[in-house]
Amino acid sequence: MNEEEKEIRTSVNINQQQLDDYIARLNKEFEIEFYELFSKDMNENEEKIELKLNKEKQKLIRLVAVKTDKKFSKSNKENYKIGAVISNQK
Repeated sequence: MNEEEKEIRTSVNINQQQLDDYIARLNKEFEIEFYELFSKDMNENEEKIELKLNKEKQKLIRLVAVKTDKKFSKSNKENYKIGAVISNQK
């Protein structure tokens, strides 16, 4: 992140509706954007993701893992996406 390598964990898995509600609540107080960083199948190899923020104008609030539902999968082939919730500073 910002040319510095970091290992970051995400929040607990949420579904799309929970993500939409979370962003709507945050938008009442802040200017929030969601950036989808990647989508993948859990069986694929891990890959590094680079996230560049404008330090003067943006702040990383949270990384989220979004699945179709919040239950644990019985399948090893469940897809998910990882996204960044970013606050825009004025």
